[in-house]
Amino acid sequence: MRSAEPAKPEGVGRLTLTSEGVAWLGVAFVFGVVGWFKSINVVVILAYLMAALLCLNGWLARLQARRVTAARTGHPPAFAGETVAVRLTATNTSRRSATVNVEDRFGPDATAWFILRLPAGKTVLCTGSRASARRGRFASSLWVSSGFPLGLVRSDRAAEIGADVVVLPALGVVDAAALRHWLLRQAGGDGRARKVLRRVTMDLADVRGVRPYRSGDPLRNIHWRSSARRGELMVREYDVAPNPELILVVEPWFPDGSTETDRANVEDALSLAATIAWSWSREFDARITIALAGDADSLRTAGSTDAALREALTPLALAVGASSFDSLAPRVFDRSLQRAARLVVSSRRDSPYAAALARSTGRPFLAVSPLNRPSWYQPPPSSGAEGR
Repeated sequence: MRSAEPAKPEGVGRLTLTSEGVAWLGVAFVFGVVGWFKSINVVVILAYLMAALLCLNGWLARLQARRVTAARTGHPPAFAGETVAVRLTATNTSRRSATVNVEDRFGPDATAWFILRLPAGKTVLCTGSRASARRGRFASSLWVSSGFPLGLVRSDRAAEIGADVVVLPALGVVDAAALRHWLLRQAGGDGRARKVLRRVTMDLADVRGVRPYRSGDPLRNIHWRSSARRGELMVREYDVAPNPELILVVEPWFPDGSTETDRANVEDALSLAATIAWSWSREFDARITIALAGDADSLRTAGSTDAALREALTPLALAVGASSFDSLAPRVFDRSLQRAARLVVSSRRDSPYAAALARSTGRPFLAVSPLNRPSWYQPPPSSGAEGR
């Protein structure tokens, strides 16, 4: 898992000199020294006035920052490299207008808004965009600051701390139809697996009615009783075939003493798994079950809605690689284990974990790795799998 350290409220209520403030203080000091040694009272008074303005700026800036509160309106999990909207509200809770900066700090990055003369009791919506290059859980915080009116001293106040943001693995491109055919072909060597996959993906649904025969209709679909009653050939008309469900188990494997290449393979496998789940759900409008190898608590099941699928993929954002994993027991899965397509995505070629799951659950699993460079998958541009 890659994450940032939680934000620490070290700057809560603190005053900080800006670069302009440092220069201002330096000039005031020089004026004071010169006026003192040269006995020029006007210059000494000017130095005192400059120091007083600096103090006044700090006091006013602190008042401005205290008048405004900020709150984030929600930040669902986003994919690495995905540009997402950032939305927050700033409210002036005082009886006077306020001029502040509102800053959304996310890991090493920050998005800031300057709000000029926010009226008393009013709320303003701040919007922007942001993208993260790597997966993980990142601490984020909202800060309200002000340097009003001169910008010599800045007052920072933490408005919200501890709202973590989850970044999912980067998405590539999967041809869901080609993946489906690949699953059927791969299952062809095992009669039981082929039977399961075909029962899920190829059977017709319930009969909706009958209609007159048209050239090219299969003879097996002729409804002979209706044909005899109406005096013409009638064929059964079916509803759309039921969509296939998918069980996806992800094995973030790397050997002991792993190298950067091994860790990159883990990231590529997580991207492949996220892309398969995303594309499969969108293409077939099917339920997806996702789990990390050896971690029963990571199992998530989601329908085809965007929000539900992102939440189900959250364990992939937090996945930590290891050199060995225990097999998941059959009780971890629900009844969909019997009828769904079952796939293991691993960071190594020819992973034995699929066979271990088959022995544990009594149901065959197919294995795939980005190192196999499947023809139906195009890795994200930042992935090292493109060059391997």
